[in-house]
Amino acid sequence: MTPPSHVRQDLDALGRESDRIVNLILHSSLPRIDIDIQIENFRDECLRLYPGSDDLFEMIYASRFRRIWEQWKNERPHDDQTVRSAWDE
Repeated sequence: MTPPSHVRQDLDALGRESDRIVNLILHSSLPRIDIDIQIENFRDECLRLYPGSDDLFEMIYASRFRRIWEQWKNERPHDDQTVRSAWDE
């Protein structure tokens, strides 16, 4: 059974946004706080489209972002002009 086209479009958009955030983690020199803001905006959009899906967001997206951040944080590009967070090592 294929989901209605508007549902498929919403899911595709969420997938693209998730990939964009992963690319920020892997390939940008943005500080963690800026990436966290992007993740929170993404969470808000997910909850707008699918109210009550907090747990699902946590299981699918937030855990993915945390895992990628932990795995790749030391390999991220660094910009000498980037302000680093107090928690950065």
